[in-house]
Amino acid sequence: MTGSATGTVRLGTGPRTMLVRPGVGAAGHVVQRTDLATHRVVVEQASLILVEDGCKRIHWSGGECVARVGEALSVQAGEVVDFANTPGRSGTYRALWICWQPELLMAINALHPSHGPRVARHAALDEAFRASFHRAFDGMDGADGLPASVAIHRLQEVLLWLGERGFHFPPPGPVSIGQRVRRLLSADPSAEWSMEQVAHETATSVPTLRRKLATEGVAFRELLHDVRMSHALALLENTDVPVLHVALATGYASASRFSARFRARFGYLPTDIRGQNRGHRR
Repeated sequence: MTGSATGTVRLGTGPRTMLVRPGVGAAGHVVQRTDLATHRVVVEQASLILVEDGCKRIHWSGGECVARVGEALSVQAGEVVDFANTPGRSGTYRALWICWQPELLMAINALHPSHGPRVARHAALDEAFRASFHRAFDGMDGADGLPASVAIHRLQEVLLWLGERGFHFPPPGPVSIGQRVRRLLSADPSAEWSMEQVAHETATSVPTLRRKLATEGVAFRELLHDVRMSHALALLENTDVPVLHVALATGYASASRFSARFRARFGYLPTDIRGQNRGHRR
C-alpha cells in the first residue's frame, strides 16, 4: 500500500471484511468453511493474525507454527509461507488480521537490537491484549470519523503489547527490485501492465529491469500473475465479492478463465474457499 490519503476503502460486505487505510495499514476478517492448503504466499507487510475459530497452520523455510482459538501468529514482511486454515467444530475457520505500514514499525521497533523469529506463535493472550487488537482492527474503518493519527496510535499499541511479551518486528530492510515491482503491480492488479510501463515507473530500462529480476529468479509475467492471484486470494478470503467481480479486479474478463488460472496456481477453485464446493477439493 502506498499514499497518504486518510480515506478508508472497504471491499465487500457481510461477515468477510477487508479494510485498507492508506498511510496506516490494513485489516481483514477471514471466514473459510473448507480445509484447504495454500502454498507459496508472499506476505507483503508485517502481519498479526488472531484466530477466533478453528486453527491456522503456517509452514515456512524456518519451520512450522500452529495457532488455535485465542492465539495469534505474527509473520514478518517478505516471508513466503504455506498455510492451512482448518475449520473448528462449528464448521468454520475465522480469523482477524492486521498489518502495519513499514514506516510505523520504525518508530517503535528500530530501537530494539533483537527481533523475533520470522513466524511466531503468541499463546495465552490476555483480555487486554485482545482488546487492543480489536481496537486496532476497528481503527482501520474510518466510517466513524476516527482520525488517521488515532488509528496509527492503536496499531502502535499492539506493537507495544508484543514488545511486553518480548517480541519485536524488525525495521524495514532494503527493498529489492522484485519487491518494488510487486508493490507497484499490487497498486492496481487489474491494469494491463507492461515491462515498458514498469521500467518507466522504476526509473530503469526494460533490459536492466529484466536482468535485475532474473538475478532474483523471477520473470516479469510470472510476477504479475502471482500478484493477481494473491490479490484474488485476499478478496475471496476476506470479502463476499462475487467471483466474477474478483476476476475483473484481477484483470480477467471471464470468470471461467480466471477460475482455471486460480486453480492452476493454488490447486483449488475460488468457490472452494467459501465452501460452495465442499467435498470437491481439487
